[in-house]
Amino acid sequence: MDQLAIIIRRATERDQQAIRALVHSERLNPNGLHWQNFLVAVTGGSIIGAVQMRKHTDGSRELGSLVVTREARGHGIASRLIDALFAEERQPVWMITAEANAGTYARWGFRQIEARAAPVKVRRNHLMGSLVCILSFFMRRPVRRLVILERRPAGKTSRTSASDQPLPLAVSGLQSARS
Repeated sequence: MDQLAIIIRRATERDQQAIRALVHSERLNPNGLHWQNFLVAVTGGSIIGAVQMRKHTDGSRELGSLVVTREARGHGIASRLIDALFAEERQPVWMITAEANAGTYARWGFRQIEARAAPVKVRRNHLMGSLVCILSFFMRRPVRRLVILERRPAGKTSRTSASDQPLPLAVSGLQSARS
């Protein structure tokens, strides 16, 4: 993966199956996988990464389904997907991640919060994910404690309703980590 031409673009209906397969391959939350909410990273006609902004009925927005194929990891693709997603995002955003990964998202302004401080729909997803983690114990898989992160745009101190602003497209090449 020395010189990859990576395109970050909005997903299309044709991408639905590839998005679903990618999310399922990492055992991420399989609910609400609607292509309309996704940005994808594409190289050589193949989707190698995806991220979505879930728009919940309570008005909250949740960054979710962030995934990059194993072969493409370590090249900043996840960061580019998040950067593109947040390029014009002006609303508060929450996300659920393994506690061990929480610090990774500080550069985008995320901070860990107590579950009770999150919107109802985000708390529900956290609870469902936590239950799956508990089941992992019985399946002899590593158990990861999940936490909720919150990102508030500068100057925002209270919850606001969701906005359906269009997401910007980002297109550029990707340099290898060896460059």
